[in-house]
Amino acid sequence: MENKHWINHKAWFFAFITLIILILIALVYVFISISNDDQYPHSKNEQINKDFTISFNNAELESLMNASIAQYDIQTNITKKALSFDTHTKILGKEIPIKLKTKPVKLNNDTIKFDIQAIDIGKLNISNPFILSQIKKHSDLPPYIHVNPKDESFYLSLDQLDIDNVESIQIQTLDISAKKWYFDIKLK
Repeated sequence: MENKHWINHKAWFFAFITLIILILIALVYVFISISNDDQYPHSKNEQINKDFTISFNNAELESLMNASIAQYDIQTNITKKALSFDTHTKILGKEIPIKLKTKPVKLNNDTIKFDIQAIDIGKLNISNPFILSQIKKHSDLPPYIHVNPKDESFYLSLDQLDIDNVESIQIQTLDISAKKWYFDIKLK
């Protein structure tokens, strides 16, 4: 077998950068939907430095994500409880479905933590920490994605993104159960 890794880690790499791609495409969406500062409450002791806020509900975000990662044969599904990435890989000539089910949580203004609820690779019974350790070990992940096998999560650091004409992206609200995704954008 030419591939010495038991899992096609390229599919996982693309799943992890899905949200990065989402943010890039979100800039296009900005021209369609720009919100007023008065519509969304801010914490009074939190200083907001932004040019505009972009908002999504779960269906809009799912549609945008699926359009941005269609070339990688990855589908997303957002419910009130989870954000999942579905793909497949060939192992020994057989198609094996892969599903990564996560719960995104706002860790701070710059970081989204994805708590892994389940990683299903066909009918294989492999522990999440082992799979995540293999992804961390064998994938060339960008510096803004950090995999932590011990606590079964990965982190997306928005402050480490380098996007043309964007100085910063901060999370205002991230509530998957309430279908609210608000990001503050500061342009250069």
